[in-house]
Amino acid sequence: MRRILFIGVVILVFAITVVGVAVPEEYVEEVGVGDATGLFILNVPDASQPPSNTLHFHSVDNWCAPLAVANSIVFLDLVMEFDWAHGVTGGGIEVWDLSEYLGYFMATNGEGSPDRENARYHSSGTLRKDIPPGVMEYARWDRDNLYETPPPEFIEKRGLDWHSELVEGNAWEEPLDFLLGSIEEQIPPVACFTYWNPVIIEKEEVEIGSEKVLLSFAEWGEHLSSTQVLHKENPKVPIEEWNEKEGIGHAVTVVGFIKGDPDGARGPLPNTLWVIVHDNWVSTPENIVIPWDHLAGVVVFAPR
Repeated sequence: MRRILFIGVVILVFAITVVGVAVPEEYVEEVGVGDATGLFILNVPDASQPPSNTLHFHSVDNWCAPLAVANSIVFLDLVMEFDWAHGVTGGGIEVWDLSEYLGYFMATNGEGSPDRENARYHSSGTLRKDIPPGVMEYARWDRDNLYETPPPEFIEKRGLDWHSELVEGNAWEEPLDFLLGSIEEQIPPVACFTYWNPVIIEKEEVEIGSEKVLLSFAEWGEHLSSTQVLHKENPKVPIEEWNEKEGIGHAVTVVGFIKGDPDGARGPLPNTLWVIVHDNWVSTPENIVIPWDHLAGVVVFAPR
């Protein structure tokens, strides 16, 4: 497979080659739709809100960030089987249940780790800045590293040293470099948008590797501060509240990108950069393809 290289993305986050990881199989494949081309990571989970709440939180609304990260972590451990991720899920745990532990360490909705900022603010949702330290503490968490008031341990989990980083700024500069480089390295990043209201325009089935994948192209709907209106129209839309001043938006698992015009002169889709995401809403299709816009930050992971 021809690699797409991105100049200037030689950064700590992609230190995989330094630690000598053996990659058993390639899951990144080239994807083309009309005049648009890019990369797609196959077999990334698409778990949706809400989790089953086995840890008995007061609320599991606003659970986008824990699930977006859980989708990626399950892929890294149980699908890709990276050495540096092996055992971090505890083995065999469902994505929804894993997201509860991540939600604890991120202090989603103000519940969980007292070391996160939202443990003081008690805001609805997950503060973007709480995601990376929550990921790193969860990854390291084991019998010898319990942290403060931890959730119940699960015996098979390995404690691992990870690096996670929130990259903010101009969406077309450093955050984009990190996102594209992470996809190339087969590590699904998490994108945090200021809100979420995808309006599906058209669908296209494409061959990616040996698989047929349905892509659902969307445009951005009107700006919203919560899903209140959407939930009234469709009760399957989860409850979320967004507040850019507090750094709370909607988090998704990014599984690919394409750049160009997917339908050429024949249709309404613009010539732009598109990201392909799993948005953790049961009310939406699995692979949403949406223009790169309304970005608040990108969260990436790697071995320390």
